Amino acid sequence: PAPLFCAVGLMVSLAVASPYLMSREEIVPTRQSLLNFPMQVQQWQGSTFPLEKEYIETLRFDDYLLADYHAADGVPVNFYVAYYGSQRKGQSAHSPRTCIPGGGWEISSLRTMEVLANDAATTSLHVNRLVIQKADAKQIVYYWFKQRDRVLVNEYLVKFFLVWDALAKQRTDGALIRLSASVQPGHDEDEADRILVDFTKAVNPLMSRFVPD
Repeated sequence: PAPLFCAVGLMVSLAVASPYLMSREEIVPTRQSLLNFPMQVQQWQGSTFPLEKEYIETLRFDDYLLADYHAADGVPVNFYVAYYGSQRKGQSAHSPRTCIPGGGWEISSLRTMEVLANDAATTSLHVNRLVIQKADAKQIVYYWFKQRDRVLVNEYLVKFFLVWDALAKQRTDGALIRLSASVQPGHDEDEADRILVDFTKAVNPLMSRFVPD
């Protein structure tokens, strides 16, 4: 199968390239700390809260943001960014596809979708869209990986370009970006999607200040 073929190819590439990669000095670009991410983004008002110590020790990121953003007329959006200055020594972004089931949630739907740009000055964005459920609770989750100058939704491509950019650019920095919103009782998924699309359009133009291209 294609995924297995890709995985084997990546493992062989890593095995061949790893001695060379480890000997090279890595470039970690200048960036703003996620502590400075604005808590007012257009109509959205945010408030941060810390991750528990056990999660910080497991995820091993270099910087992170965890916040809830509220608009006047909708449910809150949970916004999480995990930034890694280097991903060549075992530290790397954890895919929500593997982390979410560990929290007791079940993934009932997974697909890729496009969030269209508002104007010609910004670009459209492809994201992974998950529907997750636990008992009577349901959430919609969007996530993508910003890796150097690329936005990726395929975990295999994330690993491939990690090796490629380490060789070509001496960089392995990048981040996971994840948004989620609850589907309220008596409402359908479209309402949560509308909220997540609006928030994605609001925050995406800001990301390069905190996760460099």
